[in-house]
Amino acid sequence: MGLATRKLAIDLGSSTTRIYVPRKGIVLSQPSLVAKDEALDSFVAIGDDAIDMAGRSSDTITIIYPLQAGVIADFGAATAMLKQFLGTAVGRFQIKKPEAMITVSGSATSTERRALIDAGREAGLQQVFLIRGAVAAALGAGLPITEPRGNLIVDMGAGTTEIGVFSLGGIVAQGAIRVGGNAIDESIQRFMRREHGMQIGGDETRRIKTEFLSLKLREAHTMTVHGRSTIQGLPKSTTVKLPHLQSYVETTLERIVIAIRRVLEQTPPDLISDIIRHGLILSGGSAQIGGLSEYFTKRLHVACIVAQDPQLCTIKGAHMALTHLDDYKRSLLA
Repeated sequence: MGLATRKLAIDLGSSTTRIYVPRKGIVLSQPSLVAKDEALDSFVAIGDDAIDMAGRSSDTITIIYPLQAGVIADFGAATAMLKQFLGTAVGRFQIKKPEAMITVSGSATSTERRALIDAGREAGLQQVFLIRGAVAAALGAGLPITEPRGNLIVDMGAGTTEIGVFSLGGIVAQGAIRVGGNAIDESIQRFMRREHGMQIGGDETRRIKTEFLSLKLREAHTMTVHGRSTIQGLPKSTTVKLPHLQSYVETTLERIVIAIRRVLEQTPPDLISDIIRHGLILSGGSAQIGGLSEYFTKRLHVACIVAQDPQLCTIKGAHMALTHLDDYKRSLLA
């Protein structure tokens, strides 16, 4: 392994893991899941190799999501997954084990942060630094967090939403809520069960979210959804009306709005003025949901701007922090 790959940035997300290698960029982006053969007590597929098994596994194969709400839920699976991802990204560690900057939820406890460090070391990392998701997202989104002005970032991932207000290189106010894209998926599935007596899988849920759900639409748009009847247990198709579904999704989003408001309540008035002028920056994979920025603008009375390549902000920011470690070590690292 060459000198250029001795430092890595890792965005270990609930739904996707990304690894950034200096001078090469993002070299790995795979689903954060593992397939385990319970009979053999071994992991049989990880990442891309396991994605097709999700929702279709047999009695002996269990699909494990090692990270939930931005923290490790299954240490053994997380370690195995990270070890394989590191091998895929940089190969064998021939001379020196690499050090890595890994993103972590601002809501993580000290025990949860320690588990992440331990998993990284067991997977083959020499040293692990942790950076809060909101900090990484702000850096990756290009916010001028070292300037004397208020900067607000809302990083909405699969398992968590990280919120941070920055000024003069420090965190002025922050918050994290364990609600993200996965919670929206659950609200869609709950709607289908309660209103249509149907159980739908992950693929159909994601199709609804990406192709149909657009919070800025208010007309009676419809979509045909396929699943299984909760009463008869037989295949079922039905037509769903958009406004009915939106009410369920907005109930989930309101929890995020409340979390953002709490952070704003902790923010000095002068910085609030800056945020009003420059807007709220929305990042994370869930930021790409149609109409989400318009919804937050309406509910918070602040312009909401989606960052460029929002799903890549945290991994880019983690790389920037690792590259300029001395600049961010004292005030920004978890």
